[in-house]
Amino acid sequence: MQFILKKEDFILNKTTYSPEYEYESEDFKICISEEDFTNEELKFSTELVSAYSKNLIKIAEACKDSETFKYCYPEENIESIIHKLGKPIFQRRGVTTLLTYAEHTLDADHLLDIEFEGLYDDIFDIGIDG
Repeated sequence: MQFILKKEDFILNKTTYSPEYEYESEDFKICISEEDFTNEELKFSTELVSAYSKNLIKIAEACKDSETFKYCYPEENIESIIHKLGKPIFQRRGVTTLLTYAEHTLDADHLLDIEFEGLYDDIFDIGIDG
């Protein structure tokens, strides 16, 4: 799925700690820190969001390989994980992306966080919060 992110589509969410620009559609949400909100970042973020669908198997495999994920969801397989992830929230911080699933259907109590660099090149952390 191809998306084009434009500066004018974002709103600035000013908070005490970390102001960020946000864009939300029915398919995804993306947050970019105010200091990183550049044309170059928008170009990269457009590529990131556009490449999401074709990287779902890689994301699900990283979940399945994670000891934390296996402990919490031992019965899940690649197909079931993909089906249950729900709407992704991309949080861009420098070279790192934190991909959060708050609406997944793996359970009702936790957030699923997946941290990586690049265009899904190096998925290095799977966290389950809650």
